[in-house]
Amino acid sequence: MRKLLVLAAFALAACGDGGGAQTHGLHVENGWVTPTPGGVNMSAGYVTIVNDSDFADRLMSAASTRAANVSLHDMQMDGAVMRMRPSGPIAVPAHGRVSLAPSGAHLMFNGVITPFTEGEQVRVQLTFEHAGAVSVELPVMRSAPEHH
Repeated sequence: MRKLLVLAAFALAACGDGGGAQTHGLHVENGWVTPTPGGVNMSAGYVTIVNDSDFADRLMSAASTRAANVSLHDMQMDGAVMRMRPSGPIAVPAHGRVSLAPSGAHLMFNGVITPFTEGEQVRVQLTFEHAGAVSVELPVMRSAPEHH
């Protein structure tokens, strides 16, 4: 019974608290998604993934009930043109951090079902190769949150 209670407490802790979810030494910080004004059905999402463990991991996929599809994307320069394209898994080194940020790797929400309105939260499930699923609530904002 005690073991079951410990596992239940760990599972609850992994569910997160608005972008600060943690599991298996991973936690997510500074997350946000862009609003979808004027009938736009696409949005971008950004997070910083911090790995405090001794083991590397990889972000394999993302999902949200608010969009038909959430994919891992990257933006890279191709000569003088910035191109966006789907990317493969995103490596998160042991004792390292990876930022998904504007003009780089990010989450791409396609087929947004109901508009993302500034001030609300969007639940996103990030799936890691080793840590498994981590759910976070990302605020809808026009620009990155300020950090001091």
